[in-house]
Amino acid sequence: MSFKDLKVECVEGELATELSNWYPLQKRSFVKVGKKKWFLPYKYVETGDKIYNFEVRPDDTWVVTYPRSGTTMTQELVWLVANEMNFDEAQRRYLLERFPFLEIGAILDGHISTKDVPGRINTEKDSVEFVREQPSPRFIKSHMPLELLPTVVNSTCKIIYVARNPRDTVVSWYYFQKNLVHFQYQGTFEEFCNSFMNDHTVWSPYWEHVKEAWAMRHRANMMFLFYEDLIRDLSGNIKKIVAFFDKTYSDEQIAKLVEHLKIENFRKNPMVNQPSPDNVMQSDMFIRQGIIGGWKEMFTPEIENKFSKWISDNLKDTDLIFPC
Repeated sequence: MSFKDLKVECVEGELATELSNWYPLQKRSFVKVGKKKWFLPYKYVETGDKIYNFEVRPDDTWVVTYPRSGTTMTQELVWLVANEMNFDEAQRRYLLERFPFLEIGAILDGHISTKDVPGRINTEKDSVEFVREQPSPRFIKSHMPLELLPTVVNSTCKIIYVARNPRDTVVSWYYFQKNLVHFQYQGTFEEFCNSFMNDHTVWSPYWEHVKEAWAMRHRANMMFLFYEDLIRDLSGNIKKIVAFFDKTYSDEQIAKLVEHLKIENFRKNPMVNQPSPDNVMQSDMFIRQGIIGGWKEMFTPEIENKFSKWISDNLKDTDLIFPC
């Protein structure tokens, strides 16, 4: 299938009205793309072919996640493992430079240019070109579902996919969208949860996103991780990633990386959690709590009942099981 063959359905009617109220700064409406109806801003239709047909190199490394699933920590972990634990360079260069975000320019209907800010690229135009021009080996972040990354799926490059319990994911995604100027979500948490479960948040449907990767987890060039496992046994999972990259490190080096990635240290690291220009994002919100089970502080009994049924319905025909 080519990009032009993807079915695109514009969101209209009552849903479009609700979305315009929740996202007042979104210049245009949203679309549903392909058979699985991936929920994306309209801008994707204009620029998505560059992502869909992106030329992958065999020595690329891709970290792919649904948003707010431990992406940033995984990027820093993977980059350091693959780059000889070069902490000096990691503390000199922004993660966004070392491990750029492929589709950001095709997602944000950018009204704020960040091209002159250190560590950031012009998110309005150049994200795909910026990634394309990186010297090998490239390290690339994406939230696109694998179905919309066919050149990645059909390559031999390394792919690390991270999944997180949807309850914690929705809480983190809600706070992120409230505080990111490009979204500036205006609805309630309950409304956001309903949108999430109804596949009306960007990069949804959540379950299809995760299940596509789960189905490919046994491929030699792919590693599927759960965020909960990373947090509970960071050292053990670092060792798995070290083996995935055919590297060898001492216990002392791994312990140093564990300390580097601890959430209290990671949140203070300006190379991964740098202040944003023009109040695009509060600097303390990009890396938030990073905990397991924080959803319990947010969910009402009604929301939990809906989520439990939604999760049960979507797990009944799969062997996918989230860590408790």
